[in-house]
Amino acid sequence: MAGTCPFCGHGHRVAKRVEYLYRFGERLMIVTDVPCLECEFCGEQYFAATVLKRIEADFHAIQNMGKKPMNTIQVPVEAYSNL
Repeated sequence: MAGTCPFCGHGHRVAKRVEYLYRFGERLMIVTDVPCLECEFCGEQYFAATVLKRIEADFHAIQNMGKKPMNTIQVPVEAYSNL
């Protein structure tokens, strides 16, 4: 995943740990400390397929197999047109 950013063409991406929002239908999971490469110019983030597959597997373990998440939060939802 090193090299030029496919999104903007800039040549510098750095390894970071970020927060990732996984969505499956109407269900969400926030995953912290996720490794990625991030373009220093445009901010586009690139995740290894193994990382994303692990997140997806954990989501399904929580939703379908009763695994307990580290934390649960309540998130408000609002339509922009109602603001």
